[in-house]
Amino acid sequence: MKRIRVGLVRYASIAPIIGQALGMKTAPDVRVGRGRITLVFRQVGASLWDQQKKLEYALQVAQAARSVLAADSRSLVRRRARRAIVVVFEDVVLDRGYDVASRWECVVPTTW
Repeated sequence: MKRIRVGLVRYASIAPIIGQALGMKTAPDVRVGRGRITLVFRQVGASLWDQQKKLEYALQVAQAARSVLAADSRSLVRRRARRAIVVVFEDVVLDRGYDVASRWECVVPTTW
């Protein structure tokens, strides 16, 4: 019986390029695993955005990430451009002395 290989891979070299494509100063955390590409944005203030703005930005992030992945010189990275992209916004604010954490997650399926 064949073993299924499932793992988590971080692409630190791709994260700054995706950040530049989006015009951001800090790069997102990029993880590849479970058949998806997860981009985590921390402390961007997304908890204050309305739902429509978050969704539009998530779609823009997915499009930019796919174009960066598709243009990479490594064939393993280019193949991953066809996977679903998960966009995660994590914010932590201080309210009356307590840390309040919020997390918003959107799965953008592949279109091809």
